Amino acid sequence: MPDLPPNIMNIIVAALVVLAVLIVVLLVWRALSPRMSGRRGQRLGISEYHELDKTRRLVLVRRDNVEHLLLIGGPQDVVVEAGIQVPGTPAAYVPQSPSASPQPVTRPAPRAPIFGDRRPSPVRPAEASDPPLTSPSGRDPD
Repeated sequence: MPDLPPNIMNIIVAALVVLAVLIVVLLVWRALSPRMSGRRGQRLGISEYHELDKTRRLVLVRRDNVEHLLLIGGPQDVVVEAGIQVPGTPAAYVPQSPSASPQPVTRPAPRAPIFGDRRPSPVRPAEASDPPLTSPSGRDPD
């Protein structure tokens, strides 16, 4: 190191010690603090899983107190069952009583034409004298 006055060396050593202490405090705080994401804590989690074979798993995923049963792995992932209510939570869907009459289905009003009274000009048909279309390099893309 270049010859520095002892006063500056003491300042550099003190700054490094303070930086090291701050890093250690940050690591300890992150290790001991609970993981929170968002205002209400964790919304997504894996409740259970079961390995069916080497490539496929049956996974029960919980999101906002609703569980979904998924089959993952293999050629395609599949939702086996969706919207399973967690016991002890109110149901999100309450079926209507059979005495309630169903509402008639109404069609929306027709929209106004996009072009109004104007029509776009027709595209002219290709003529035999037009050059053939090729790729930009002049080679066949195949």
